[in-house]
Amino acid sequence: MSQQESNCPINAARVTLHEFYYSEDPKTMMCSKCHPCKLGIYDAIKLIETIQAGGGDAGHMTLLRRVADDVKAGGMCKKGKDNADILAALLNEHAEDLEQHIKGVCTSRECTPLVTYEINAALCTNCDKCREVCPSFAVEGQKKEPYRTGFLPYRIRQKRCTHCGECITVCPEGAVYVVEEKELERHEVGT
Repeated sequence: MSQQESNCPINAARVTLHEFYYSEDPKTMMCSKCHPCKLGIYDAIKLIETIQAGGGDAGHMTLLRRVADDVKAGGMCKKGKDNADILAALLNEHAEDLEQHIKGVCTSRECTPLVTYEINAALCTNCDKCREVCPSFAVEGQKKEPYRTGFLPYRIRQKRCTHCGECITVCPEGAVYVVEEKELERHEVGT
C-alpha cells in the first residue's frame, strides 16, 4: 500500500518512512552515513508500528518528537532531513489522529490491529456475495437455497481477514460492518 492509497495519516507516514529506510533505489534510498538518521528513522518506524498495533501510550508521541528533532538536527543529507520533516508534520498536523490510535481507534479504519470486521446475522440474507469476493477466504457460511433450512450463518474468520473491505462494498443489506477493538473490549467487559 503506498502513501497515496492510505487514508490514515499515521499509516501513510509509516509507509513513507519504511520506503525510505528499506528502499534499494539509489535515488530514494537512505545513504546510511549518519547515525541520527539511520537509527532515528528505524526507531520512528517501530514506534509508529507499536501505536498502530494498539500498544502505544503518550510517551510514544514524546519519543517520536525527540526522534524528529534529533534526525533534523543530526542528519547530514537532505533526504534524511526531509523524512524528519515528514515525522514532525505527522506530530504537528495529525496529533489528534495519533491520540486516537493510542486510545485504540483508527478513524480511517485502516490499521488492522485496531479494527474487526463482523457480520450482523439479523441483517444477513445469506446471499453469499461477501464470501465470493473475499480474497483471503475469511468469510464462512452457506448460501440460502429456496425450500431448505438449517444453513450456517455467515461469519468472518478474524485470523484470515486482511481488512480489504470488499465484503462491505458488495453486501446489499449492509450486514457487514467494522467494529473498533476498543469498542469490542467495552462490550466484553460490560457483559
